[in-house]
Amino acid sequence: MNAMAMISNGLQKVQGYCSQHNIQKVQAGPNQVCPECAKELVNQNNREHHKQVKKMVSELHFAGAMIPDRHTHSGFKNYTVNPNLSGQANALSKSVEFAKSMLNGLKCNLVMTGKTGTGKTHLSCATARTLLNKGMYARYITSEEMAQKIMNAWDKDTKGSSEQSVIYEFTQYDLLILDEYGLHDRDKRLELVHKVLYARYDAMKPTMLISNFTLKQLKDDLGDRLWSRFQQGGLTTIECNWVDQRLGGGV
Repeated sequence: MNAMAMISNGLQKVQGYCSQHNIQKVQAGPNQVCPECAKELVNQNNREHHKQVKKMVSELHFAGAMIPDRHTHSGFKNYTVNPNLSGQANALSKSVEFAKSMLNGLKCNLVMTGKTGTGKTHLSCATARTLLNKGMYARYITSEEMAQKIMNAWDKDTKGSSEQSVIYEFTQYDLLILDEYGLHDRDKRLELVHKVLYARYDAMKPTMLISNFTLKQLKDDLGDRLWSRFQQGGLTTIECNWVDQRLGGGV
């Protein structure tokens, strides 16, 4: 039975005709309605409902990504490229390609190194927003914040949480952006950060690692085993070697 038949089934037909569809109307309560018009209205309401649900889900995705307020609107299109700094154009191009590769289902990692104020966080958040707009899950967090969240699970008063459950939580995102790697306190916190990176490797989930270290310092800090795993499936490296652009009004 088609939708029009379902709407008009059991309803008494009346003399009036719908001028738009040229079909006989039916009596629906106190009103005379065209079954085809009624069907279109139902379809329109369904589309509006689907649109609202999609918008709500998208808003939840963005909220869960925890993108810093400063970078709420950071995108690839509003990343300022200084024509005198060829490295910036390269960083933008590589970030865009990385986002595209993820959307195409590739499982690879990215590391971005360089001094503060070179636009690393902007590019990482632009990557996250690109994925979020396509329905993927991303999460931004600093290494210190992540280590502290895991350590909070050690508190006996924390209900329903454990170190392993928090680490598992960080393996569920399609992309984890781990910013300010190396600025966390050392020793135990470093071990916790590495546990998450190993867990994401085992789960075949891409990670974007951002650090003020040089690339060599980052490799040494991760260690041979973790650095080797980071290269599984292909590794994009971006070195932001230009000066702090905030001081000059840049990104």
